Amino acid sequence: MTTSAMPVLTVPGTDEATAALADWLIRSLVPTVLDGAGMASAADDLCGLAPITCRHIARPRGLRGHERQVLRVIDSIESALRRPPVMADTGEAPLDLAEELRPIPEAILDAAAHIGGTIADIGSPVAALANRLLLLAAIPIGSGWGTMTPEQVRAQATASYCSLLTYLWRHDPGAQISLKGAR
Repeated sequence: MTTSAMPVLTVPGTDEATAALADWLIRSLVPTVLDGAGMASAADDLCGLAPITCRHIARPRGLRGHERQVLRVIDSIESALRRPPVMADTGEAPLDLAEELRPIPEAILDAAAHIGGTIADIGSPVAALANRLLLLAAIPIGSGWGTMTPEQVRAQATASYCSLLTYLWRHDPGAQISLKGAR
């Protein structure tokens, strides 16, 4: 039996859970997608940031360094997107950039958006900026300009999400996992 349902995690609104979710978004999911977009050095920069902890959530001013780094990566990907890609002339028709190719599953984008809103509510735009970065990095992947196919990025993003679910399930006794069907 196969299913297209995606596990959805409900966690208590503790600083620990919020920190784990924000850390996953900024230091795991976004770098995974950046790798697929061909921006490995930007991904490494985000992975090299200090882990987001409860202290950052209690005092969101501590996330300013994360915010500056995410803004630098946004600037670099936006400037890269302004340049036309160098592609070999294969005689094939150019890619239709309006066609939607989603390298990131909808449930993961929903989770990232929720994390962005939660972190914005405590006073930091860093997770919302990370969401913007996810969407920008998806452009070269979906257009065929990245270093990975959308399917490869989708598989890696899903694996990252599942590892987050596993971590939270083990470390947060109030966490609950349910299945959410595809839209």
